Amino acid sequence: MNKEIDIDDLVLSAANEILENNQLIKLDDFFTGPESSIESIDIVQIISLVEDKIAEQGYEGFDIFDKVFEKESLKFKDLSKVIKELLNN
Repeated sequence: MNKEIDIDDLVLSAANEILENNQLIKLDDFFTGPESSIESIDIVQIISLVEDKIAEQGYEGFDIFDKVFEKESLKFKDLSKVIKELLNN
């Protein structure tokens, strides 16, 4: 559980894996909110994949779903920040 995780890379790789389009996702792109072009089902799948990848690193039961929707909108860099804060608590 003391492994250093590159959260930014984890978030972007999960998003790009789920979205499967030719557009490369960047940290400044919107993840949720009115300016996001991502479908709701894809958002849920990205969250689930991120949680799974974090669990593989030894953080069992890691849950970010509620935190993601506390804000009206999040960029991918904000999602990464939320995850880092939760991991450090």
